[in-house]
Amino acid sequence: MLMVTSTAAALLKGAKSAEGASPEAGIRLRRGIDVADFEDHVIPIGFAISDGPEPSDQSFEQQGLLIFVESALIEPLAGRILDVRFEKDRTELFFR
Repeated sequence: MLMVTSTAAALLKGAKSAEGASPEAGIRLRRGIDVADFEDHVIPIGFAISDGPEPSDQSFEQQGLLIFVESALIEPLAGRILDVRFEKDRTELFFR
């Protein structure tokens, strides 16, 4: 299962709050575009605030944040950790 660091959870909770999402809303991880279009096995992943999971999503709570993972991403993200990287001019989420 995907793990989420406390720093990543805090960043995503802040994004949820900034958008005025309800406390019951979660973050949905979904494929960006067709995986076949990418070399080196890189899968583009999008994040969206969602009121609930899709029927085939994996859903769980970590660090007080609801996470919904699109079914196509469950296996590729298994055992990965979602974390935050702070650069000089930006902050980004990444998977380790």
